[in-house]
Parts: sequence; C-alpha cells; structure tokens
Amino acid sequence: MDLDLTSTKLTRVCDITIPDIFNRRLKTGITKIDALFDEGILPGSALTLTAKAGCGKTTFMLQLLDGMDRNGYKTGYFSGEESIYQLAYTANRVNAKSVAIANMTDIDEISDYMNDLDFIVIDSFQALTTKTKMNSRQLEKYAVQTLTKRAKDTECTVVFIMHLTKSGELKGGTIVPHTVDSNLKIDRIDDVDNDGARVVYFEKNRFGPCNELETVIGPHGYDFDAVVIRDEESTTKVPSKADRKAADREALLEAMSIQPTGINISEASKLLEDNVNRAYNLLRELVTIGKANKDGRGNDGVWTLSAGELESREDNILAFAAQNK
Repeated sequence: MDLDLTSTKLTRVCDITIPDIFNRRLKTGITKIDALFDEGILPGSALTLTAKAGCGKTTFMLQLLDGMDRNGYKTGYFSGEESIYQLAYTANRVNAKSVAIANMTDIDEISDYMNDLDFIVIDSFQALTTKTKMNSRQLEKYAVQTLTKRAKDTECTVVFIMHLTKSGELKGGTIVPHTVDSNLKIDRIDDVDNDGARVVYFEKNRFGPCNELETVIGPHGYDFDAVVIRDEESTTKVPSKADRKAADREALLEAMSIQPTGINISEASKLLEDNVNRAYNLLRELVTIGKANKDGRGNDGVWTLSAGELESREDNILAFAAQNK
C-alpha cells in the first residue's frame, strides 16, 4: 500500500479517488478479533502490540495468525525472543499449528520475506538487528522506517511486539508508536475473580475506531467467546475509554500544577507511556476547553495551566483545608 505522502496541492475531497485498499480487509475468521479491527485488518498497515510480561502477547498473535492462515492468507512469526521449539510448544498448546515460525532478527532478511506474505509478527522490535553498524537510535529509526515502508509497498501488514519497562513504560524512544498506524495493548482486568480476564484495546488507530475486546486466556489460549463476569459487589470497575482519557488529562493538568513553568511534549508523553500522539491530542483538547495554555511551536511548545484552571485548583485546595481544620 503506497499512501503517497508527498507534497500535494489543495484538492477538494470530492475530487479525490480513495484507493481500493482502504475498503479491503484481512479477515482472521475469529469474529471478535475481526470486530476489534473494525471488520478486519487493513493490508499494508503497521501496528505495535504492548503488554506487561505474562499478559498473553505471543498467544494472542499466534491465534490471530492461525486464523488468518485458515482463511488462506500467508503469514509468518519472526522471533528473536524464543526459539522455534519454545514457540512450537506454545503454538501446539493453543492449537495454532498452522503458523509458520522462524528465528530471525535481521531487518533486511525479514523485509525480503514480506514480498510473499500477507501478515507478519516481529517479536520483538527491540530484538531486531542489522549487518550495518549503527547506534541504538539509528537502528531503531532504520528498522521502523524500512519495515513500515515495506509494508506499504508489499501490502504485507506488520506487527511489532514491544517491550515495556517494569514501570509499564515503553522501552526506547517514541519513534515507533508515532510512526506506525495503530497501537494495540493488552491489560489484565483487575476487578474480577478470573486471573485470565484480559482487555485488548487500541490506544491509536488511524484506520478505524479505538475498539476494545474483553476476553479470557487459559491453558489452551484465548477463549474469544467467553464473557468476563464481574462481581456485583465489587466497587472497583475496569476503566472505560472515557475514564482512561479523563485520568490521562488529569495527570497532565497535575503535572502543570506541580511545574508552574509548564511541561513540554517530551514530559507529557512520558506520563502517557511515551505515547506522543495521545499526549498531543489531549493537550490540544485541554487548550480547546480552556484548561491549559500553549506557548511556542513544535518541540519548543510549552503547556501551562490556564488562569481559570489555576484559580479553580487553588479554590479546591483552600476548601479542602477548611474542611479538615
């Protein structure tokens, strides 16, 4: 898929012909996964998948690839984390026996395979290598630019499994989540008795809505038909997308109140798991609704609390102090 991101003149939307590929989707045959991806995955797109250790990233992708393979697509799982024997053991356990797997980390070798495949998984992005000597920043940039461009050229969708730090932040820079089309995440659901309850959701999706899927993982993989049942007496609820958004906005406002000189985009994105796009969008919303001000442009931009928001927070502090005398 060539998105042709070259400079263009202003053109009315009614005069633009949308490429047919935007209307074609790769189907897994697993109803709830296809619905998660808005009735299928866009050919040639690039995604990240993040989750804490043990949440089921590998299992999820093996079952997805197996579904695609059964639907007639050609897929590949390239691992630099586990040997093919470990992967084969897991794949057999979750009945994903048709998936083609390889121990391969060289960027250019993987790129060559994309000519003949429809969908690949790279586990993990941090394990990628190249024969050309590069520092870590150059390698990161070369890897994401080479493989995302190759995805567009060959219409082979690529998923990068990403590592998180112990604190839950993305390892490395922000270039990968910013460059790809979609960021997918898996989290545990904490307010249920079932330790296998998971929520799979989009944090960014350029080609569809930010859907989410609640499911259950067990010894034989994900049961996508299972229903997550919550304890009616539980006072703790899984944060909805709206709740997560409100919490992220509050985190940004709190950072501005602690740092009166303001925060920049780098500081803001660190509060949101290094998600630069989400930070930009939320900061823009805060300015629009009058809770924050922005000074400067681009990387020099700084966001501070608006006078009204600052006054509101000061009033709340005074009221709290008065109640607790």
